[in-house]
Amino acid sequence: MDALKKLQWFVFGAVLMSCLQLWLRRKQTGTDLGCSNPPPRKYDRHSSWLNVPKIWREEMERRVKHMETVCRDTTHSVDGSSARTGFPPMLYVDDRHRLIMCSMPKVGCTNGKRLLYALTGNVDMKSFHNFGSGKKVVSYKRFLPRLSQYSPFGAKLRLETYLKVIIVRHPLERLVSAYRGKLEGKGHPITGEAIYIAKRFETNPTPGMLTGKEGVSFQAFIDYLNSLDPNKDYNDHWESYIRLCDPCQIHYDVIARLESQGTDLNMMLKLIGMDDMLTYPEGDLPASSSAVWKKYFTEISRSDIRKIWQHYELDARLFNFTLDWY
Repeated sequence: MDALKKLQWFVFGAVLMSCLQLWLRRKQTGTDLGCSNPPPRKYDRHSSWLNVPKIWREEMERRVKHMETVCRDTTHSVDGSSARTGFPPMLYVDDRHRLIMCSMPKVGCTNGKRLLYALTGNVDMKSFHNFGSGKKVVSYKRFLPRLSQYSPFGAKLRLETYLKVIIVRHPLERLVSAYRGKLEGKGHPITGEAIYIAKRFETNPTPGMLTGKEGVSFQAFIDYLNSLDPNKDYNDHWESYIRLCDPCQIHYDVIARLESQGTDLNMMLKLIGMDDMLTYPEGDLPASSSAVWKKYFTEISRSDIRKIWQHYELDARLFNFTLDWY
């Protein structure tokens, strides 16, 4: 009987010592060793935040803090934890890696979708960056679940627990990209809208413009945009970030900028633990690309630039883009 009691006391002492050692380790390192589950701080939600460089993590914190501050100064809510009906259309979900990404037209969306296809197992990870033409990439969207497809509970759960990523670029730079890709020159893909712009806003439209065989001038495109009602929906290629991604409702954790997308998206892959399997093509936008889009605005009057800026001013303020160049 004495031997049994000694054994019990020995086991109790060993367990007590083990718990004390665990407590001391947790006290020294500040880590959670599984004895409790406190609500995560914002940047602890994904433990791998500690695996990315401090300088990049702090840059994300600055971008997010700036966005939240602007949102608080508007009528929008920054509470991304409460799901609602009618989620923005560009929110794609990767359940396997607990990721939500807003992929908008003319903001590197083709490569962004290639990456999402690889993450969701819809294309080969080893060669995803070479997958298909633009049309094929667009056709594969049907394989990506959108946040709007989930139940209210499912959407709320994912908003609260998944890493949320948005990719942005200067709003006026995006307009130039949309114009060059959709309305400039011959063979442009938006015929109906081009004909409407030619008839309404070209001073001397050519027969080709009026039949949709030729594109329209950039000035006519700007005049067209300035005529639109900002309270109504636009074409997705020049729709606002607010309507496409709703940054004041969806609490984004990573704000990638097109000029640093190579760095930002590779850091995102680290956060979801996929950096050993995938690498986003490096090569951030060169400084010369800024001169290209700004050149389009050299022949646009200051008054027209100020008018168009009013359409996208909130987008610009949210992500700290300015008009200081003109």
